[in-house]
Amino acid sequence: MNAHKPLLALVLIGMLSVGAITPVAAHETQNVDGYDITFGGADEPLITGERMWLELEVVDTETGEPIENEAENLIVSVQATGSDKTPLDVTEKHGEPGVYQAPVIFTESGDYMIHLEGSIEGTEVHTHFEKEVHDHTALEYPSDGSQTADDSDESQTDETRTDESGFGSVGVVMVGIGAVAAIGAFLLRRQR
Repeated sequence: MNAHKPLLALVLIGMLSVGAITPVAAHETQNVDGYDITFGGADEPLITGERMWLELEVVDTETGEPIENEAENLIVSVQATGSDKTPLDVTEKHGEPGVYQAPVIFTESGDYMIHLEGSIEGTEVHTHFEKEVHDHTALEYPSDGSQTADDSDESQTDETRTDESGFGSVGVVMVGIGAVAAIGAFLLRRQR
C-alpha cells in the first residue's frame, strides 16, 4: 500500500493543477462591498464578428452563496477607448444561480472597458473590468488565402497564435498532466 502513496500524490497534484490553471486564464474576480464578482467571456478569447456572451458571477463573500434575482438592478456596459459606454441587456443564466450574462457582437478588435453598475441586494455597485477582443480572422482556418505558406512563418508562428489565444500554457499543462497520469498507470500495472 505504501508504494501507491507517491502515485496518488502525483494524480492529486495533476487534478488540482487543471482546476487551478484553467479558469485563471480568462476570468477576473474583484471583491466589491462584500461580494465576489467574477467576470469573463462565456467563450474565450473574445473575438470580433461573433455573438459573444459576457458573464459575471456574484457570490456573497461571507457565506459563499450565489446572489440571484439581481438582473434588473444591474447595468453592464462596454466602452472602447474614446467612445461612449453602450449598455447591454443583462439576464440571469438559466441553471446557474448567481451567474448573469449579456450578449454582444464586437465589431473591432482592441481593448475594451466593461462597466458594472447598479445595485446588488441594495448595495450600490460601480466597478469595471478590462478585456481584450481579438480579430476573428486570427482564428480562422483555412485563411482567406491572402498569405502563402512562406509568408505565414514571417508574420506569426503557430506557437505565437496559440499563446495569444490563451491556449498555449494551458495546453502544455494538460500534456504534462496526461504524461504524469500515463506514467502513474504504467507503474501501477507494473507493481501488480
